[in-house]
Amino acid sequence: MTETLTPDDLLRLRMRALGLTGTGLAGVPEDAPGAERITAVARGMLATQGQDWRSSRWALGRRAPGTSAADVSAAFNERRIVRSWPMRGTIHVVAAEDIGWMQRATNHRVLGGAAARREFLGIDDATLERLVAVSMAALAGSQGLTRDELAEVWTEAGIAWQGAWRYHLIWWICQNGLATFGPVRGEAEPLLVAAETWIEHPRTLDGDDALVELAARYAAGRGPIRDHDLAWWTGLTVGEARRATGLAAEAGRLQRVGLRDTDGTVIAGPAGQLWADPEILGALPAGGRDGTVGMDGTGGTDHIDETGGAGSSRGADATAGAGPSDIPGWLLLPSFDEHLLGYTNRDAQMRPEDFDRIVPGRNGMFLATVVRRGRVVGTWKRAAGKRVRIALAPMPKCRINRRALSPELARWARFHGHDGAEFIAD
Repeated sequence: MTETLTPDDLLRLRMRALGLTGTGLAGVPEDAPGAERITAVARGMLATQGQDWRSSRWALGRRAPGTSAADVSAAFNERRIVRSWPMRGTIHVVAAEDIGWMQRATNHRVLGGAAARREFLGIDDATLERLVAVSMAALAGSQGLTRDELAEVWTEAGIAWQGAWRYHLIWWICQNGLATFGPVRGEAEPLLVAAETWIEHPRTLDGDDALVELAARYAAGRGPIRDHDLAWWTGLTVGEARRATGLAAEAGRLQRVGLRDTDGTVIAGPAGQLWADPEILGALPAGGRDGTVGMDGTGGTDHIDETGGAGSSRGADATAGAGPSDIPGWLLLPSFDEHLLGYTNRDAQMRPEDFDRIVPGRNGMFLATVVRRGRVVGTWKRAAGKRVRIALAPMPKCRINRRALSPELARWARFHGHDGAEFIAD
């Protein structure tokens, strides 16, 4: 019999899988050094959006409470994690041993259009070959190069390259597994290095084994997912995604679950057919479907009114769109966080009508979000200036309780090494 989840169940399981409960990502050793904990998060998430370097650091650190940005740098410098393009032409942070097999499993979906792109840019095959050879020779003899430093190598080699070429060439050598972003200098993004010499213990997975690993670990780090979610997230076709989830189910690593609407009606068709890691289904607490017991087993609710007063009768529903009361309170999540980016259907985590405020102009640039009990209630950003100040923007019909959000702001400040931070006054 297929287990059927309520919308609140779905949100509970996703938040737990995403490591966005009070204790962070499951399986991350509490007493291990910070770099090991950050690595465990990267491994547990399989891949974490990484196009914004600063945001990706907080995405990892938020899931390992007590770590710091310095721990993220240490994980890179110790060759534990890397930053590259594992799938769909989008840069992510992944455990170093995973980047190679992930690229082999998904490259057929992204490399096919590269030749047409080079023709548009005016890069012929001979020039490409020379650029690659010069780049790899330079990386082999360095401790890591910035993008600018690598481009300077091309100039010194007498190659008349154009500005529009740089991104494509760096993507090409990384996407093909020749290079990756590894060591970190200060606050800047990781440096380019030769992947063969930097990655010490690559995993070897191919064919069906790689598909099973993709599907199973993606679901383990996201909670219940649909075939279309997996297809979008990996860049595979829907047919390939269905094959992957089917193989993972045969291997006992995924379990089919259904979904009910808010009125209790079972949702028919693909929208109501999900896959979940069998282990995480056991994380639903006794009584969890009616919200009587919290995810941490303590039960109760987080009754907080606008001024932060405890025990208010208004508190449980004071913020429009807030999720189940047994999901821990307030979060400041970075831009591009997997809380939203990990799925095609995000209705469990946000109101669809708020999407244009999270992705202004629908340009793919996801803003940092304020989350209450699993659901987005606003966006935030650091204001310009020497003082560390955070500007908040609530969603329509939502309000943000600054006092309740203050402990989260303090965590964010400690992670980045700030003495403190404050919200901008209205």
